Amino acid sequence: MEIYMCPNCEKKLSLKKSFLVLSVVALGLFGMESYASGTQGGHDHSKMNHSKMDHSKMKKGDRKSLSEAAKKSVVSALEANEALHSSFFKYDAKAVESNAMKLKKAIDAIEDKDVAKLLSFSKTKLSEIKASNDRETNNKNYHLVSMALIHIVNKYDVGSKYNAYSCPMVKKKWVQNSSKMAKVHNPYAPNMPHCGSQDSHH
Repeated sequence: MEIYMCPNCEKKLSLKKSFLVLSVVALGLFGMESYASGTQGGHDHSKMNHSKMDHSKMKKGDRKSLSEAAKKSVVSALEANEALHSSFFKYDAKAVESNAMKLKKAIDAIEDKDVAKLLSFSKTKLSEIKASNDRETNNKNYHLVSMALIHIVNKYDVGSKYNAYSCPMVKKKWVQNSSKMAKVHNPYAPNMPHCGSQDSHH
């Protein structure tokens, strides 16, 4: 028994076969590529940007311990930062420059090599905070200093007083003494002094 097909049906059948063959080939190539790259059945964590991980969500027990001497020197720097934070909040340009230099001096006194290395760039930024600058320039420099201090506070156990804060409106961060100031004190925005949130709870 012979089966006759119209030309159009033959064309459709041929197209279906071609599509099926191409699909199988494509799936095969994709599978081989995944296997070769070592990402089969999982995520490639080597390509993750760990610098963007939210360290503020680290648990208290995850922070590294410091020697008593190192901890004392870091806390001294954080206390100096309190004065700088206060002068930014009230924005007294002369006090801002003076307290920036005091914080730089306190950072210079930190002997722990790892901590000192993490704060080395901050010293440069602190030197650039001047009474003669416009406020926005000083704000930018203080934000960069604060980012480094936040990293220290989140990485090392320096007690529970100091925490990270941020304001989405100005897109800047800072360290604040939570035990002294339960309310947010935004050092960057005089028009919204209490705008922001506490990002860590040590």
